[in-house]
Amino acid sequence: MDNIPTSVDWANLIAELPEEKVDIDKNGHYDPAKSPNFHDWMVNG
Repeated sequence: MDNIPTSVDWANLIAELPEEKVDIDKNGHYDPAKSPNFHDWMVNG
């Protein structure tokens, strides 16, 4: 590997990722309406 990513590279990369709070109940379920990005990721990968 010629170039190793710097901490700035990583910060810039993850800055564009969606961030949301996902509340998961004791049975492992979540509300898709409250966490649409997480739900999309779980369904579509």
